[in-house]
Amino acid sequence: MHGRRAAGAGLHRRRRTACAGAGPGCSRRHRRGLQGGASPYRPPAAPGEDPDEARRAKCESLKAQYNATSKRRSYQSSGPATQTAQGRTIPRIERDQSRKSLQEAYRANCT
Repeated sequence: MHGRRAAGAGLHRRRRTACAGAGPGCSRRHRRGLQGGASPYRPPAAPGEDPDEARRAKCESLKAQYNATSKRRSYQSSGPATQTAQGRTIPRIERDQSRKSLQEAYRANCT
């Protein structure tokens, strides 16, 4: 019985709960936040900032970036060249995906 504690000897700790009524177990900082009506989990929105306006501005920015990219296909090197069995070297290239990624971002966020 050396390794066991007697029943009721410090086994039960007081469990902290969310300060529903801002009771005595609630910290001062948390009580102040509850009294002010502010949520400690979400920062207050900036005054005058409309979420629809922010979204519209982001969409306009994506559209401007998309229209600024070239419509012609472009390619870039993606690594070292490959050598064929006949000894010819063939460059490893990839098609540039920036225009496509902008288009996908616009479709996902703005349509």
